[in-house]
Amino acid sequence: MLNKIEKRMLKPFIGYSEERDEYQQGEIHRILAGACMHALYLTSGLMLISLIMDTIHHTFTFGTMALFIVQQFLAYYILIRLRKTGVADTEYESDADYEQIINALKKKYFLAGAQWGITMFILMEFLFPALAGEKIDIGLFNILLWCTTGAAFGIITYFLQKRNIKKIV
Repeated sequence: MLNKIEKRMLKPFIGYSEERDEYQQGEIHRILAGACMHALYLTSGLMLISLIMDTIHHTFTFGTMALFIVQQFLAYYILIRLRKTGVADTEYESDADYEQIINALKKKYFLAGAQWGITMFILMEFLFPALAGEKIDIGLFNILLWCTTGAAFGIITYFLQKRNIKKIV
């Protein structure tokens, strides 16, 4: 259910004056959800491009910080609203289904942690120093740092997602 402010913003944003039926409201929300997903990915990409440009020019601009704030606002707003409404929860009656989904989550977030660690290692140890004109110096500490943070990312996201999986007793 939309709150008062969202309802007041929706009519002029979409461009209608009369109330819409359930089908029309559903389509409007489906389209807006798709646009929000595209905006989140586009903002993330633009933020990365802006950060690369800042690195090349040895600056940190307002645009990069503004894109980061917008991206984080969207992500947390969606996360909080989904959790508040309970639509992110999935319930399983059988032990087999529950165990199967938990094992799938473990694999998924193990790979996500490894991917995040490798991506950050490449960005922070190769790409950004190269773009900044700095010497690339990789030591054992750097490798352990990104392996550890990648593992932490995978474990934290696994437990955050596992909270949404419920076993009906």
